[in-house]
Amino acid sequence: MKRICLLPAIIATLSNVNSVQAQELVSAEFQFQYSAFLISFSSPFPTDFPVDFYRITYTTTDTDGESTVASGALAIPVSGACNSFPMVSYAHGTVLERYNVPSEASISNPTEGLLIVALASSGYIGVAPDYLGLGEDEGVHPYVHAESQATATLDLISAAREFLETLDQQDNGQVFITGYSQGGHAAMAALKYAQDNNMVDELGIVAGAPLSGPYDMSNSQANLILGDDPYLTPGYVIYLLVSYQSVYGNLYTELSDIIVEPFATEVAPYFDGEQDEFSMAVVNNILPNLISEFMQDSVLTNFEDNPNHPLRVALEDNDLFDWTPDMPLRMFYCDGDEQVVFTNSTTAEQVMNDNGAADVASENVLPGANHGDCVEPALFAAYDFFDALASECSSTLSVSEVKEKAITIWPNPARDMVQIDFTLGSGQMALYDVNGRLLQEQIVNSELSNFDVSNLPDGNYVLTITHNGAQYGTLLVVKK
Repeated sequence: MKRICLLPAIIATLSNVNSVQAQELVSAEFQFQYSAFLISFSSPFPTDFPVDFYRITYTTTDTDGESTVASGALAIPVSGACNSFPMVSYAHGTVLERYNVPSEASISNPTEGLLIVALASSGYIGVAPDYLGLGEDEGVHPYVHAESQATATLDLISAAREFLETLDQQDNGQVFITGYSQGGHAAMAALKYAQDNNMVDELGIVAGAPLSGPYDMSNSQANLILGDDPYLTPGYVIYLLVSYQSVYGNLYTELSDIIVEPFATEVAPYFDGEQDEFSMAVVNNILPNLISEFMQDSVLTNFEDNPNHPLRVALEDNDLFDWTPDMPLRMFYCDGDEQVVFTNSTTAEQVMNDNGAADVASENVLPGANHGDCVEPALFAAYDFFDALASECSSTLSVSEVKEKAITIWPNPARDMVQIDFTLGSGQMALYDVNGRLLQEQIVNSELSNFDVSNLPDGNYVLTITHNGAQYGTLLVVKK
């Protein structure tokens, strides 16, 4: 049976055009339908539609240019009056656990994938790639590797469109691309890749809004991470080294060549490309905050003095600030960010505009805010930016407009019998607990219907009624 779950509070040189053209949908698995009423409890955006959430698997290319199967999430607004919405692609931030990814979003695993549920409820088809080496794709995740993030993102857009056709639906041809932290880097990579390979018009990319991403890997971000000041998330350095070794193969033979013991041995198991138990916080707690205390002195000296050091060359290969976007582009950041220094955004803005970009800007959305506190204002800014450019798909009936008026229940709080008045006619009523578990169902009509709650323990519940494909709801309190 379908489950409805509450959306929790929403608080990191491109080539090979053939990879996107060769993309194919492998499978689409329905996961949940989210009630717009339930989404409204914690979504920062308008909640006008219920949302169907799917796990998608699709072909893309790995870092060697070979075909592989990756996974991602798809969120579709459910509307009886509208079947052509704009699309937003959201790229997630740094995760270390294999299945802490958008396609695995659920009550028990509230990943960033639930963000596209919020976006879908507001009137966008949402897609979110898991990336290579996470979710269904095997191997080490190529962390902040521009090309693989780009192809995983763009191939999922194509796969989502293939699946929409099987539902006799389509998006309206407009695509917006965003992401936070690592996802900001991934979003920028996708935008650059699409432009470099003449795919912007083909995919219908209207605009991009990378958020707090490390676009200047070889300078702004390297200076922050490898400087003399403490870095509070040192595990990112290990992730980066393991990633680039897996892609380029020339950073080290053993991790201890570049990381001093005992740290090299202690952290290695967390980056085996398989573990799904331990988060980046575990690794951060193992390592000292001063990079010089766990990286070999000879490596740091060589990196500083040698412009051809393999790590420096790899970082430069994943820089994304020196190009000339044809599409409108906004980089939202906070100048107190301790994980991704804000000069990544300001440097990119300066270089892009010097290159002749027509509509590129960066904005400090919450002065003084750190990386975690910057998430919400950056998302709001991106949403407003996209909303001003998106073509609306008007619905004749908005859940947000009628949800409080459509259903009347009394008494509330209730002890035993509840009377329900549904003003729109007959419908399928369902009762859920606050964790989204379905408890009871029955048909109601425009006349008063009785509903027995005497067997329910005291607490808060959500009562929904589905009518003509739309879902309405209200809170019910049981208190005896």
